[in-house]
Amino acid sequence: MIGSQTNSSSKPPIGVGGRLFVSLFFLFFFGLGSAFVWLVAREALAGLRTWTWSRADCEIIRSEVRPTDRRGRNTGDFHVDLEYRYSFGGSSFVSTRQKLKPGTFPDYSDAAHIVEAYQPGLHSICYVNPSSPNEAVLQRGSLFLPLVVLFPLIFVGIGAIGIYSAWRPGSAAEAVSRPISDRAGGTSGIRFAMMFFAMFAILGGVIFFFVTVRPLSKILSARQWAAVPCTIISSEVKSHSGNHGSTYSVNIFYDYVLNDREYKANRYDFLGGSSSGFSGKQAIVARYPAGSKALCYVNPADPAEAVLERSFTPVMWVGLLPLAFVLLGLAGVVSTVRKGRMMASMRGPVEHSQTGIWQSDVIPRFTGSARGEPLLLKQQAGPRAKLLGSIAFALFWNGIVSVFVFQVLKHWGSGVFEYFLAVFLIPFVLIGLGLIAAVFYFFLALFNPRAHLIVVPGSARLGEALRVEWEIAGRIAALQKLCVRLEGREEATYRQGDNTSMARNVFAILEIATLTNPGDMRSGSRALTIPPQLMHSFAGKHNQIVWSIRVDGEIPRWPDLKDEFPLTVLPAAKGARKES
Repeated sequence: MIGSQTNSSSKPPIGVGGRLFVSLFFLFFFGLGSAFVWLVAREALAGLRTWTWSRADCEIIRSEVRPTDRRGRNTGDFHVDLEYRYSFGGSSFVSTRQKLKPGTFPDYSDAAHIVEAYQPGLHSICYVNPSSPNEAVLQRGSLFLPLVVLFPLIFVGIGAIGIYSAWRPGSAAEAVSRPISDRAGGTSGIRFAMMFFAMFAILGGVIFFFVTVRPLSKILSARQWAAVPCTIISSEVKSHSGNHGSTYSVNIFYDYVLNDREYKANRYDFLGGSSSGFSGKQAIVARYPAGSKALCYVNPADPAEAVLERSFTPVMWVGLLPLAFVLLGLAGVVSTVRKGRMMASMRGPVEHSQTGIWQSDVIPRFTGSARGEPLLLKQQAGPRAKLLGSIAFALFWNGIVSVFVFQVLKHWGSGVFEYFLAVFLIPFVLIGLGLIAAVFYFFLALFNPRAHLIVVPGSARLGEALRVEWEIAGRIAALQKLCVRLEGREEATYRQGDNTSMARNVFAILEIATLTNPGDMRSGSRALTIPPQLMHSFAGKHNQIVWSIRVDGEIPRWPDLKDEFPLTVLPAAKGARKES
């Protein structure tokens, strides 16, 4: 029999509760992006201002590396203490600023390189503010820093568009009353998806380079570095306080002699940075007490660069986490590109259908077997693909959410409970729990029976007979009921105001077989004729007609068997509709 339904899965306009949830979700993107835009733009504009300052000759008076003190306490960082003299407008001035914004260096060698470039007695160029000659710098601001603001602007744009679209009144009622093909929007959805997934891939790639590739390249090059005896000057676990608690790093200060010249360094390994976990850092520091002797490895091309540990350390495995962003982004880009190519490779005019479905102007190219030959259908998404996809998305989502949940629990343990953050995280935590449940669901589905389908002929056509042969492998006894049917549906992307939506409409259900006997379910075949008045397969810019054979099996107290096998249905032969 043929069943049909009109706009059965078109979604109604979003309610107030849904709009609030969507607004909170996009508010996170908007707020975070705006904060970064303000911070980067403020520093970038100040740096650009120095490019309008006047050049002047200056003489370095003093230049040395000193530990950074805050409130009389050594922080473990270093800064460059320099002083230089210059003349401007007939007057003499003295400045101590290397850059507009003074900085500190957790790595001693970075500060040492600056001191090496500005030795006392050296004549150099400085840049003087014409409107305030007592203000001068040795290095102007970066011209590339303003470009950095483009990245947080993406988050601001996503947040603003999302919030605006959630509350903008659209013509939803009018849209639902029209055929979904008539509501089809532009191709901006594909372009937006490309940009969104590309952003994830680029972000993950940049992070992966700095936390994994760069340290590994240093480790490989350090195999050729010279092993030099060094003396430990100080050794401690350095604490870094932040808004979400403290992190720790190894801070071992040591000196060494190379080519009759004394150098100092404080780099332990090539990864650097700080992380939670005090005991692991304390164990490293205990191996290098102050006054003890050790071996450090020195870069012969740059003697100021040295390291105590030049091999791979277990904490570097954390550097593989950004690959989740890269893989997710690349998978999304590839999927979007394939869909775009599929739509672009199909051309040809069609006429209006008698089913009330508006037909597009695209006919698929049949790529199956020759006319009359059988065709083994391929499943749309196998159980392994569904499981791997759910695991990847669950790890990605819960990995991000868990960072914020950890901070809430940590502060709660210290007696401070962040109520706003906790309430804000509730919907995200619930989504994460649902994703974990989905992983278990798809894992159990791995042990379901497997369906294999063959259609004869492989080139299915409207108005002609089609034989479907099936074979079910695996736990047939677990199946209580098996249904095999041919389904035709329309999928369309359309716009309601500025909001892009997807609608699906099943317009034809052709029952092939409904079985309850295990022997009949294991294998069999049925023939059917696809009515010529229905719509054939096509994929347009904004909508498509999809035909597939669905195999649904009921399994008590277990995930049901739900397999879908896409099938290309060609237009009816010339004159077939007139004869019908």
